[in-house]
Amino acid sequence: MSEHTVELTDDNFQQTTGKSGLVLVDFWAAWCGPCRAFAPTYEAVAKAHPDVIFGKVDTEAHPDLGGRFDIQSIPTLMAFKDGVIVHRSSGALPRGRLETLVQSLKTLDAALVKKAEENKRLTEQGIAPPGVDPEAEWDEKDQEWAHGPQDDDGEKHGVWKYWRADGTLCNECHYEHGKPHGAFKRFHESGGVSQDGEFVQGELHGPRTWYASEGFTTERMHENGVSEKVRKTVMTYDHGRVVGVQHFDAQDRKVVPSTGEPYPDRPRDVPPEAEFHENDDQWAHVHVDAEGERHGLCRFWTAEGELLWEAEFVHGSRTGRFHSRAEDEYADPRVAFDEGQCEENLAHGVWSLLDANGKVVLTKDLGVAQGEDELRESPVFSNLPRKASEWREYAATCAEARKYREAVLAVARAAACEQRHEELAALLARVVLPRTPENAQGIAGHTLEGAGDSWAPMADTLVRGGDAGMLLRGYAVLLDQSDRPRAALDFIHAAMLLHPERTEFLFTRGLILANLGLDAHMNRDAEALAATEPQTARFLGTYARCLFRKLDFWPAEEKPHSTYNGLPEGAGQELTAVHRIVQKYATRLQLVRAAMVKRFKPGASLPWMPPDLSALLPGGPVELVVDEFDDEEGETISIDETLPIARMGLPDLARAARADWNALTWLMWACGERGVAMPRAVAPPADFGHAAGMASQRLWRSRDRRVTGGRGAKMSNSPGFPFEGMDIDELHPNLVGIAEQQYADMQAMFLWLINPAHVSPWQDNLRGS
Repeated sequence: MSEHTVELTDDNFQQTTGKSGLVLVDFWAAWCGPCRAFAPTYEAVAKAHPDVIFGKVDTEAHPDLGGRFDIQSIPTLMAFKDGVIVHRSSGALPRGRLETLVQSLKTLDAALVKKAEENKRLTEQGIAPPGVDPEAEWDEKDQEWAHGPQDDDGEKHGVWKYWRADGTLCNECHYEHGKPHGAFKRFHESGGVSQDGEFVQGELHGPRTWYASEGFTTERMHENGVSEKVRKTVMTYDHGRVVGVQHFDAQDRKVVPSTGEPYPDRPRDVPPEAEFHENDDQWAHVHVDAEGERHGLCRFWTAEGELLWEAEFVHGSRTGRFHSRAEDEYADPRVAFDEGQCEENLAHGVWSLLDANGKVVLTKDLGVAQGEDELRESPVFSNLPRKASEWREYAATCAEARKYREAVLAVARAAACEQRHEELAALLARVVLPRTPENAQGIAGHTLEGAGDSWAPMADTLVRGGDAGMLLRGYAVLLDQSDRPRAALDFIHAAMLLHPERTEFLFTRGLILANLGLDAHMNRDAEALAATEPQTARFLGTYARCLFRKLDFWPAEEKPHSTYNGLPEGAGQELTAVHRIVQKYATRLQLVRAAMVKRFKPGASLPWMPPDLSALLPGGPVELVVDEFDDEEGETISIDETLPIARMGLPDLARAARADWNALTWLMWACGERGVAMPRAVAPPADFGHAAGMASQRLWRSRDRRVTGGRGAKMSNSPGFPFEGMDIDELHPNLVGIAEQQYADMQAMFLWLINPAHVSPWQDNLRGS
């Protein structure tokens, strides 16, 4: 035997795995991250078990072996005992799990495995194997044999038994008139009990206990991070609801489940009902309702027994009194605790900051709680502009009603209107809890990470003292994503007024300016970022070029070229079909143009806006269809020529215009035109095939860059291409989708043009690569 892993090949696999004793085989590949992560564990366990052969199969070098054993995912671990397959699992195992598996496989009797395989073959033939009641029936859903008595209505009634396909007993359960009621037991293959407990009218009630096995078993208990050192787990139920979980080692000592180490000593002030949560290093005493939601008083302590926080809950929502440790969180160093009232997870009313002796240091009225629905519809988030005086008037109305959240946000918009921050800073100082800068940024970051797409949590965090600049920026992002860019611009400007030193706000403003079509301003923000954040500046500038490129006759700007073989020689569609599709593109572009025009003042002239294509539509817009048909192979093909204009922001419209314009002008070029005009004939240029191949090649390169980071291109040595002044491999991943969309539409157009059997470039089967 060897203390190291053995490389297995087509030549030595059968000889090695057919030996007597235990042989493990790891199917892996060099490109597989989990495989590489598992390799050191596999090597370490191999050294610890010199009596076992640990083999490795490189599935890239030996694909026939992978196919022979139907390896669908890697790493896959197989085990052979005396030449018989005794184990198979996918995914990397932690060392403890692998050690336990090896130990259990060592004790496994290969003869019993052979017998189990024979029994499984009987089951496949519909024959109950030895050990199974001859009258048992196979349950295809549960993959078990089942047998037991029934009542007069044909419901299960009495003790039912269940067997695995290999004939081993796996479960005994008592039923009353179709419902589990009474004791039940599950069993390991060895016959030892793996679980026991009791049902009451179909619901688990009382202790349900799992027992580990020293031998091989398919029964599971060491999942979700539970250590192999855990040998017994007791889960207590109250009529189907879990109310407690305890874990024990081989000496029946209570242990921490993730490590198997002895449970920590309970501090004096922590009640006996509290459980230790090792992931948080905390003690917790939580009351829950019938749905498992927190309900009633919930309390949490440090591992040493110091109270961290306590709060009242109503069916999962923090509602009622809240009290928390707050050392080093507030600007006043005397503050050790904060407390106040909550309503549906939102702070409201008077909150107090207390010193270590419970004496009040400061109180703040945080006003009424304003929920998600109320804030979502608040006028403060309107995209319509108002004067600063009007925002102040609205803020005063809100403040009178103790709606301090809206009051702050309204004054923020007034500040943006006048580009002055003094009034906003003064209001913040008056109505929010005064935290340290570090803590203010911390709680703001936590809210933005977990609830940055919701309206109420950010406002609540604002009055609780979260960093105002970060939260106003959060609202700017949310409003921009909701296609309210004018409101978004006000909030980012308010954030910049409070914190002019934070250059990251320039980037956010640049993205908002994109939604406003202000490309020149975007470029100025990119220039301002260049000195401190050159990569961000490059992204912003490239994004502006991608969205706001002048729509002239693009095919005149480059000579098509492709390295693909088998390029098409010409078009297959008739001129009438070409005219129909030209008018489809023109109709779509006119819809995009109209949607863009609505966003600007009358008479605005923007060089990047789609030109008026009404000359291509003498009879007006044509119908854009949504349809399905079956092709010659019987496959259902979907067509959708429409655009979701109502749901599209300006960047979406610009991307759609870019893709359609590119496809339209290349269609005209492919018919022999050298400018924007209705084709007079279908007369493809000499390099027609290269243009079609270029579309497919660039689509593949774009998708490879987005999906694999360019790994496929590197392996195949596929050439790149420039896109808006940057090589596709240098283009930011968040911008690659623009190139992908453009070349997907260009490829679809050429595939349609080449094959007269195709109905529309908007067929869903023409965009693969």
